[in-house]
Amino acid sequence: MEDLANIYLIELENKEEFKRLLFLKKEIEKKYSNLIIAMKTKEAIYLEAKDKKDYYDLEKAKKEFSIAKVNLYSKEEVKEYFLLENKINRMLDEDFNDIKKSISNKFKKRYIIDLN
Repeated sequence: MEDLANIYLIELENKEEFKRLLFLKKEIEKKYSNLIIAMKTKEAIYLEAKDKKDYYDLEKAKKEFSIAKVNLYSKEEVKEYFLLENKINRMLDEDFNDIKKSISNKFKKRYIIDLN
């Protein structure tokens, strides 16, 4: 079973979409590291503000986090990254559903045959 998983992983890694996803991840980290840090910092402040509303201006923290997120997510590479990630996730879901169906059908057939 592990061999099949390794074969599947190798096939996935050889797909152009997956290669592009890895390329974009590196590009985004290199090109937009300041925006990533800014967004994560604003997110941390916002999450803390949600827990400690008496000490923070929650609406201000929420707005600043939202702006930082838009600044990063509006970049073309980031948009493409998320589109590819969703496409690959849908493909994985379809493959796993096919595997589950196949196993379920084989199990039902074997169980029915063994009963007779």
